[in-house]
This record gives sequence, C-alpha cells and structure tokens, in this order.
Amino acid sequence: MKNITSNKYFIPGFALVVFGIVALILIVFRGGVPDNAVASVDGEAIPIEKFNKTLVAYSTQTAGEDGDVVVPDPPTFTKCIANKKKSSKKLSNSALKKQCEQDWDTAKTQIMTSLVQQEWYELEAQDRGINISDNDVQARFEPLKQQSFPKDEDYKKFLKDTGQTQADILQLVRASMIQEKVQEQVNSAPTPSTGEVEDAYNKDKKKYATPASRDINLVFNSSKAKADAAKQALANGDSWKSVADEYSQDTASKENGGAFPGVTEGQFPDPLDGEVFKAKKGQVVGPIKTQYGYYVFEVTKVTEGKQQTLKEAEAQIKQTLQSERQQKSAAEFQENFRSKWRKKTKCAELYKVPAVCGNTPEPEAGETAETGAESGGQ
Repeated sequence: MKNITSNKYFIPGFALVVFGIVALILIVFRGGVPDNAVASVDGEAIPIEKFNKTLVAYSTQTAGEDGDVVVPDPPTFTKCIANKKKSSKKLSNSALKKQCEQDWDTAKTQIMTSLVQQEWYELEAQDRGINISDNDVQARFEPLKQQSFPKDEDYKKFLKDTGQTQADILQLVRASMIQEKVQEQVNSAPTPSTGEVEDAYNKDKKKYATPASRDINLVFNSSKAKADAAKQALANGDSWKSVADEYSQDTASKENGGAFPGVTEGQFPDPLDGEVFKAKKGQVVGPIKTQYGYYVFEVTKVTEGKQQTLKEAEAQIKQTLQSERQQKSAAEFQENFRSKWRKKTKCAELYKVPAVCGNTPEPEAGETAETGAESGGQ
C-alpha cells in the first residue's frame, strides 16, 4: 500500500487547498460578488447574463413603438450618445452623456431591485419550506400565455424582440408564484377568538351602533328678513320646493326641493344642531340664528338609533380584527424581510443600488428604490 502522505498524493491536494484559498481571497476582495455576477445574495449569484437579458427587455419596452432600441452601455455610453444625437443635435456630448447616465441609473435601479428581490423571495421560500414545482409553473403559465398571445407566432416574436427564452419567462412566472406563496404565509394570521371579539365589542360599542337621524326640509338665508319671509310663505301654504327655490341659499337642499335627509347629531352648527333633534315631526321651526345666517326647517322623518348586539356585530368584528392582524403581520414582515436579506446582499460596483445592496450605505429615510440609485461607480 502506498503512503498517502507521499508527495505524489500530497502536492495535488495541497494545490487544491491553495487554489481554494486564492479563490476565496479574490471573492472577498470583490466584495463577495463573483466575476460573472451583478450581485450575490447569501452566496447565491445573480449572473450578469440575467441582468443583461432583462436590460434588453426593459430597453425594448421603454423605447416606444417608433423609437430605436438602444441598450445602455456604461461607462462610456457611446451608443446611447449616438442615438440621442439623432434627435438632440444641438446638445453637447457631455449633456447627452448625463442623460444617458440618468437613463442607466433608472434602468439599473428597477432591474437590480427586481432581480435581487426575486432572489430574496426565492431564499425566503426555502427557509419557509415553500416549494413550487415545474408542473405548478406550467399550469400557471399556459393560460397567461393564451391570454396575452392567442397566436403562437406573436409569442415567438415577443421572445425574439425581447431577447428572452421560454425558460426566462417560466422563471418570471415561478418568481411571481413564490412571492404569492410567501405572502399567503405572512397573511395567515390566526382567527380571532370569541373572547377577543367580545372584548373588542365591549371596548367600543358605539362603533357598532347606527346613530339616530332625521330627515328635514330646510331653507337657509343670510338675511333674517328673507328667512322670516320664507317661514311666512310656508305658513300661507306654499310648498317647501317653491319656498326653497325663492329664498334658500343652501345649494344642496335647494336643488332637492329643500329636502335634507339623514341628518345626524353634530352635522349642523349650534344652536341649529340641538334644535333639529328637539323639534317635533311636522313642526316648522325658525328662523334659528347661527354664525352663518338663519335657518327655517321642518322634521319630516325620525329614525331612532340602533345598537347592534354582539351576535349581530360578530362577523364585522372578526373581519376587522383579522384585517388588522394581517396588516400588522405584513408590515413586520416587510421590515424584517428587507433587513434580513439586504445584509446578505452584495452588489458589484457598477450595479450598486442602496435600496437592496448591503455593501452600500443605507438609503435615507423616505428614499425609495429609484431615488436611492447611485451612478454605478462611474
């Protein structure tokens, strides 16, 4: 038996170890991003090829029907400048380059944010034990394709124009399904218990009550003399419609023949508010002076307030509590989700976007993914 510690066997093994150390040093030196990637999320690389394909599709969609498709070409932007020169001949190359840089920042931010977050959801799904099979993806894809591209030729043209493959489209469908599944787990808050529903009801019973209301006929005028004249006309037997048409300055009720339905307490200025809810049905009251002017009114219908019982309000309370829990759960998830995965995300220099790249400074408060874009180290 040969000695396994002999040079014949030890040197190749040593070489592999050295190679591994060198490779590790190179990766660490690049900030944890492999040479052929735009970013790395927890060790999972996002290939430059994937970014470039998405960039072509993005450029195709944003070019417009008559525009030339020019993919941003940093850092020189030679092609971009030449294309913009066609329609902006008076601008200098320097000014056109700034426009190209802005176009690149916008495209880079949207694409990097999308690709990185897709990877975040992919890894989050793995952590949560979520699995989407190829059959699941195909079942979702087929009706979507049929809806968007009834003719197969149109679909093939779409792939050709955007530089994408069937596999690329299926991956997008898969990414969407993964995000849906993660969100389903996040939103699956437990159903409120009977005790929780009862506590919510007792804490704020007024919330589950219908307030008393009154339908009234109304005339308003800033002049007391005209308000008095309106009341006298009603006493003489004139209709509320004719009186409102002649005397009322309240547009809403005037257009409705003087009718003002569904008045609840607190809706009118004092002392009118109190007088409306003290008046007897069919009694013409006024003029009542307020800070705005004078009111003459008559109560035509009285609707008593109603308090819902716990049983009547139960379904509404459960729905409200469930919704509040889901909103809280979603907010907590978004905060923790971004913090968790941003820390594990490293981006190559040219592709850095503060919103999703952990090797950049945190975006300032209120800064969105788009406003947080950097110039890409140019």
